[in-house]
Amino acid sequence: MKKLLIGTMTISCALLASCDFKGAPTTPAATTGTVNGVRVVNDTTYQVGFTPLSDTSIVTNGKLDSATVKTISAGSATARVCGQVQVQDTITAAISLDSTGSMADNDPNLLRRDAAKRFVSRMSSQDRAAVLSFDFDTTPNANLGVSYLWQDFTGDKTLLNTGIDNATFAGGGTPLYGAIVDGSTLVKASGGTNGSLLILTDGEDNAYIDQYQQAIDTARANGTKVYAIGLDARGNLDFSALEDIATATGGLFQKANDAAALDGFFDRMYNAFRAQGCVELVFTQKPATGTEVTGTLNIVVSAPDRKAATVEVPFTFTVR
Repeated sequence: MKKLLIGTMTISCALLASCDFKGAPTTPAATTGTVNGVRVVNDTTYQVGFTPLSDTSIVTNGKLDSATVKTISAGSATARVCGQVQVQDTITAAISLDSTGSMADNDPNLLRRDAAKRFVSRMSSQDRAAVLSFDFDTTPNANLGVSYLWQDFTGDKTLLNTGIDNATFAGGGTPLYGAIVDGSTLVKASGGTNGSLLILTDGEDNAYIDQYQQAIDTARANGTKVYAIGLDARGNLDFSALEDIATATGGLFQKANDAAALDGFFDRMYNAFRAQGCVELVFTQKPATGTEVTGTLNIVVSAPDRKAATVEVPFTFTVR
């Protein structure tokens, strides 16, 4: 009887040893993440784009399980997941750079040039981009209203960087809405998938104000999402109209208070194009209009064969 019991135990142990039993996963689904910009849904509701990261790599198979507000500088708000991570295998992006005269003061060291090149450096072999500039003095291309096309759509990073060099100068006024029409039209004509416009400006439109609605209508008709960066180096600009265009087209808006921040902003915009989910904040106690609210979100991220992880990320936006 003892021999039988020992033999059974030996066989059981051998069977267990031959099976590839795995314990609970220990590698976290994400270690960090980025908030890529904001959409203003209404007076009390704001959505931010969120990309989960594992170190510096985008977690393309991540799932957003929950979101909470950990800290907030003014008022109080709740948070919830409003969209799962959507992955774009191929990016088609027009990069439109403000070349108006005020750029000489707001970005004298041409940091926007390096920031745009950072976006290009992260492009995959399948991605395509084009480079434009806009100001009131430069004669536009024949098929465009206010913009000059320095480099048509290509995946060649050398050509794109040369286009960015050529587009980085300081000229005349700010035909912002016309530039959005041009960029969207160019994206549509490219025939590429997942078309987006990434536009940088340091001012409000002062040349083609009547094209505000046209900018929205054209982008929507063309299926182009407008991702906008507003450089407010002097703290005196109202970017609410640009925010509304980004929201209406399914894009995002970010405000930079200093040109030195542009590198990180272009980097986060690439994350937004590649893969991001959505987190919605709703104020239960709303701060005064014009308040710049900062804070942190706790977002729980899970992924196949990974341990669910809570990622803490900062956010900031201006209350409308």
